[in-house]
Amino acid sequence: MRDASWIVPAALLSLTALGGCSESDEPTQPNTPEPVTVRVAYCNGNQPNWVAFQDGDNGWTHITPVTMGDTITYQYVFGRNSGGIATQSSGGGGLTILEVFFGTPTELATVGNTKTIYCGTPASKALLGTVAGVDTNESALIAGHISHTTANPAGMFALMGIGSGPHDLFAARHTRSSGPTALTRIIVRRAIDLPDSTVLPVLDFGSPEAIVPVTGTVTVTGLGPEGATTVLRVITRTSEVLLSPLLSASTTPARPYAALPLGELRTDDIQGILASAVSGSATRTAEFYFQAPGNPTLALPTALTRPTIDTVATTPALRLRARYVAQADFDRQASIQYQQGTTTIVGVSMTAAYAALSTNGYELVVPDLSGVTGFNSAWALHPGSPTIWTAGRIGGTVGLGVNAIPSEGAVRRSAFDTDTIP
Repeated sequence: MRDASWIVPAALLSLTALGGCSESDEPTQPNTPEPVTVRVAYCNGNQPNWVAFQDGDNGWTHITPVTMGDTITYQYVFGRNSGGIATQSSGGGGLTILEVFFGTPTELATVGNTKTIYCGTPASKALLGTVAGVDTNESALIAGHISHTTANPAGMFALMGIGSGPHDLFAARHTRSSGPTALTRIIVRRAIDLPDSTVLPVLDFGSPEAIVPVTGTVTVTGLGPEGATTVLRVITRTSEVLLSPLLSASTTPARPYAALPLGELRTDDIQGILASAVSGSATRTAEFYFQAPGNPTLALPTALTRPTIDTVATTPALRLRARYVAQADFDRQASIQYQQGTTTIVGVSMTAAYAALSTNGYELVVPDLSGVTGFNSAWALHPGSPTIWTAGRIGGTVGLGVNAIPSEGAVRRSAFDTDTIP
């Protein structure tokens, strides 16, 4: 199943038959001066089972892919300034995931996934080893690719779920003292590509290999009574890992953090401080990206205003509509996910550019895809089934999609909430 960056925490998510917009909500843009060719690419083995495109408010068209080496590409020529892409993927245990994304033609390409860490053979390898230089008031975190583990009291660990190809390996020592637990040493080993169950050389935090982190202060604004946690994330071309200890939420605005020194990063590495506030079912997050650690201010966004959800149709499938109000903190994208049991997830997502071309703004409706070639009615929502919804909003300066690479000084804001349909 491919990754979908607009989905948190599970898989996240308009309008009349074969259309993305009702008659009252058609995009008002004129035809584009020249046709625009859009290519949505996936790593081979990471592509959806089924794909369809919509040009403006025209009907949906099923597209078969073209294979070029290790890349699977879906191509479509658009004559309008807006459009949609619908994809169906399989999850574990028979789960089907139908995702519909509305945006400008160029934005639709962001649905693809050719990111190194999600490509290649399934993440099935394990790396084994031990750590040293860890005192009784300390613990060790080991991370690589997209996997994390901790060493046991004897210092042994097994890092599971490593994919094929080279990946950067990180080890972090967390020290508990009179204050909060702190990140005190980091070990980085680059481009590790070893057979399954390989035993690594000892990760010794008392050796010259261990890096002393640089410390700074991050000031978190927009705090509520629930407080917020802050963690350090490191992103390289082959790995995305959390290195700092997971601390309890705090209402203190200014808080210390530790990060890798600039000299230990490669030109395409980036670090991020992620602040997260959880209140009941609602989550607010903000992340600031950097290479050289400093003393940034990180503003949490306002809480997501819940969408108004109603029913558009019940035949040939249940089609729901979610209406969002404008919120300045979320100037990139709105999404809604609907989940029925363990078998069906349907999501709709819309960019700000698409919403600006619509008379009703962010009005996300599950389209009727029943007449599109290859569509299976089992992928749709069904009336009478208990339905959980998860709403999401995104803002900031980071690009859309899983392939987006954060740049120095970029900020990403997001908010989520979840409930059931009565």
